[in-house]
Amino acid sequence: MKVGIIGGGIAGLSVGYYLSMQRDIEVTIFEKKSILGGLASSFKIDGDNLIERYYHFICSPDNDYLNLIDALGLQNYLNWKKTKMGLFYNNKLYPFGTPIDLLKFSQFTFLDKIKFGLGVFKIKSKDKNAWKDFENTLACQWLPHQFGQKAYEIVHKPLLEEKFGSFSDSISAAWMWARIHRLGKSRTKILQLEKLGYLFGGTNTIIEKLAQNILQNGGKIIKDVECKKILLENNKVKEIICDGITYNYDIVISTIPSPLFLNLVNDYTHPYFDKLKKIDSIGVMCVCMRLVKSFSKNFWLNISDSKIPLAGIIEYTNLNPCPFLNGDTIVYIPQYLPANSEEYSLPDDKIIEEYIGYLKIINPEFNKNWIKSSYVFRDEYAQPICEVGFTQYIPEIKTPIEGLYLTDSYQLHPDDRAVSYSIGLGKQVTKLILAHQEHK
Repeated sequence: MKVGIIGGGIAGLSVGYYLSMQRDIEVTIFEKKSILGGLASSFKIDGDNLIERYYHFICSPDNDYLNLIDALGLQNYLNWKKTKMGLFYNNKLYPFGTPIDLLKFSQFTFLDKIKFGLGVFKIKSKDKNAWKDFENTLACQWLPHQFGQKAYEIVHKPLLEEKFGSFSDSISAAWMWARIHRLGKSRTKILQLEKLGYLFGGTNTIIEKLAQNILQNGGKIIKDVECKKILLENNKVKEIICDGITYNYDIVISTIPSPLFLNLVNDYTHPYFDKLKKIDSIGVMCVCMRLVKSFSKNFWLNISDSKIPLAGIIEYTNLNPCPFLNGDTIVYIPQYLPANSEEYSLPDDKIIEEYIGYLKIINPEFNKNWIKSSYVFRDEYAQPICEVGFTQYIPEIKTPIEGLYLTDSYQLHPDDRAVSYSIGLGKQVTKLILAHQEHK
């Protein structure tokens, strides 16, 4: 059986790896860029050393990621570290990562602190599928009830607004519940310190290992080639056209964003494809800076200040020290924006200059001389807009076209796009394909 996989991101590499281990399955991955990994890819920052384009971390509930690390023999590359979280609010930076930090937080009353702490405890103690109870509830209504109005105004409302913009009042509580649950489960049992993981070498370590195994198993990986068309015949996948070359496959798996997938099948009509067209996404613009000094003690710094239109700052080297940087710091500053917005298309130097101003507000000692190098990365389809009732729009992995499968971040709902969940999608599509073959 010949399988063609469109997209060499984490989901594409995962399904390629799992299928290539099966007898009589020939796998080929097509990636339009010269590097693998998609949103989890890396770039060279210091000679041949690599840094991820976007920040990634591992939480203790990330079972699909951890199991794959074991299967690939990468256990010695996995590291865990207790990290700190901060909150910049009303022109002041507060520690905000532990129960003690919560008790000291002067902006909450004692009752605010009790309600907030109990709210987190209730969520983390639930089963991972408990989000379904909140699917049809608005996050902007559920959060004040769960954590209190003061906590909502200071902590959660700014996050929703910076993440989803004009859609923030329509987001499902399930999305926020899943986010809190994943991070809550990553805390130590007694002191409730946040404990996160990373791979030595970053996500590129697992990307290279997956690619290596696929090739060793007889699979193929073709880079710098873009798929232009999926051809169907009698409601069955027949072949794909990539840069003018036709390839025949028994099964085709698309792991690229759904809007791009729709361009490949734009001659075909079916309610399945109509459902895909109804789902909106918001883009991300992320500045990555290499600094000669540490910006703060926090790995994750949430921002709840009207002067700064950013959700947070991630100081990656407070998790992964990246020894090759010789003490320098890596900071990521994401901003979620519609891809058609004016800000999204601003020149890189304009964006960096604007962000320097925000950094100075948070840390008055900061100045542009701290910056050794800076980069701006963008992705048009970073975050699905998970409105109330979003589940009804999620497309099935197995399309109505025989032999055609689709994976996309929409199917991760209510979770954010993360390496572990993308690996899980790869496992799911593999199981569906193998089960279908057994029944033929």
